[in-house]
Amino acid sequence: MTDIDCIAESLQPEVFAADDRVFTVSYATRYGDYTRIPAFIMKGLWLNEAGFSTGTKVDVKVMKGCMILTSRESEPEMETLMREVSQLSDQKQKQVMDFVGVISGKLRKAQ
Repeated sequence: MTDIDCIAESLQPEVFAADDRVFTVSYATRYGDYTRIPAFIMKGLWLNEAGFSTGTKVDVKVMKGCMILTSRESEPEMETLMREVSQLSDQKQKQVMDFVGVISGKLRKAQ
């Protein structure tokens, strides 16, 4: 049992009324069998202000009666490009690496 002089802090985050948003779950129709599935749309300039600009990847933690949305930090440009290059054929990868070598001055362009 907790003593009256307990100093445990509340786990409730500080939320201001101005930050509250209300949504209604509606439905979307699933392509193929036209089944109605639950859906809701979030839109507004406040998303950008909250760190969810267009193209932001979002992690969603789902619990009974609760969802937590967290924006992912964007991947550095070089990592994105390397991942895209790694999906190319071996021949295309070699061409890209040769090009990078030429523009970095490490290789001479074949005459």
